[in-house]
Amino acid sequence: MSGHFLLSATQESQVKIVQDDVVERQTKLHIELEDEDLEPYLDRAYKRVVQRVNIPGFRKGKAPRSIVEQMFGRESLINDSLDSMLPELTGKAIDNQQLDAVGMPSIELEELTPLQFSAIVPLQPEVDLGAYTSIRVEKELPTLDDDAVNQRIEQLRLSVASWEPADRPVEMGDMVSAQIQGEIDGKTTFDEKDAVYLVNEEIARPFPGFSEKLVGLSVNNPEEFDLDIPEDFPDPNLAGKTSTFKVIISDVKSRVLPELDDEFAQSIGEGYEDLEDLKSQITESMQSEAETESTRTYRDSLIEALVETATLEIPPLLLKNESDHMIQEQERMVSQANMVLDDYLQSIGKTREELEEESSKEAETRLTRSFVLSKLAETEEIEVTDADVEEKIKEMFANAEQEFPESSQSEEMKNYLKSNLRMEKTMERLESIASGTNETEEVIDEKEGEADAS
Repeated sequence: MSGHFLLSATQESQVKIVQDDVVERQTKLHIELEDEDLEPYLDRAYKRVVQRVNIPGFRKGKAPRSIVEQMFGRESLINDSLDSMLPELTGKAIDNQQLDAVGMPSIELEELTPLQFSAIVPLQPEVDLGAYTSIRVEKELPTLDDDAVNQRIEQLRLSVASWEPADRPVEMGDMVSAQIQGEIDGKTTFDEKDAVYLVNEEIARPFPGFSEKLVGLSVNNPEEFDLDIPEDFPDPNLAGKTSTFKVIISDVKSRVLPELDDEFAQSIGEGYEDLEDLKSQITESMQSEAETESTRTYRDSLIEALVETATLEIPPLLLKNESDHMIQEQERMVSQANMVLDDYLQSIGKTREELEEESSKEAETRLTRSFVLSKLAETEEIEVTDADVEEKIKEMFANAEQEFPESSQSEEMKNYLKSNLRMEKTMERLESIASGTNETEEVIDEKEGEADAS
């Protein structure tokens, strides 16, 4: 397949486009320009270059293009243009070929003279939802027992507990002050002079089992013990080795919990009138949490069921771009903790190859879900009006003292809300389908009946 497009209304020179067949929902465009086709882009490059260079005999920005080309070469101007020219030409070529593109194309320069480059263009997947109206999934009602509420209250007691000196050996749950030195193969791996340590079996610092070793130690009584590091420890350089610790406990404190009474309830600081009020509001809050989690789990199962009925093919380039983006995001988050990704991966016992494989699978899951839900919204004719968006904005700021912030009226915010509302409506429609209360099938039957009658 081939085609062409004009560079401008005044320039009749044409750019040659050759398109390969569509394979795996992506195609390759081969684009070639003659020298005269480059003129508008070279002129732009000249205007940028002339502003940032000093040429003897000319004021900055006033040297003619011929002089600039003579000094820096035509090829230099071409290279200066590529970053903007190639994506622009690729976009025009996509429009010219009327491609339903999705995501970023991959562009490769092949020749400078004449200018030739290619672009791999991922295309919108063709999604077949299959028999999605027959999806049936029961929603399990969330349950909340007294034990769960009591555990939450116990957590509150722990959060406001006081620490008091304990004249006895260390017990599990204590807070200790200590000098701690750890060695592996004669090298110091842990050295804290004034460590404050919560003795808890769930805390694996510096290594799993360390808290258990502290139980029974006495104040000002130097102790030495060995601790075997598990074979599955995240750091492969330490896994399976033995660490020798020297510990001197200087202080032991035990946690004293408040009495479970009205005074405790009032001390939480949330305006509880008494213990019964505390229990009632915690129960209500936990019930709401349980319902939210139940809805999330239910919707996940619905999406999985929808994906099972659907068929689609995701372009490999789109999948790669999404996977690369996920890795870049993880790298950014790790850098915020002042680490490099490879060091972080080593600390958790994971290779970059494993990360790339995991990211690729997650990317495929994300993209599949997104395209399938988008197709469902299209098929079910889910629409979000401007009035819906305005109502959502009012709801968001219903309790705000000031007027709507200016940012809430931006097109970017409105488009974001519109997308979220459309997704919410789509999920609600999927829920009604799965419960057997949706009218979709009836509507479809009616439309088909009308078509047959006509």
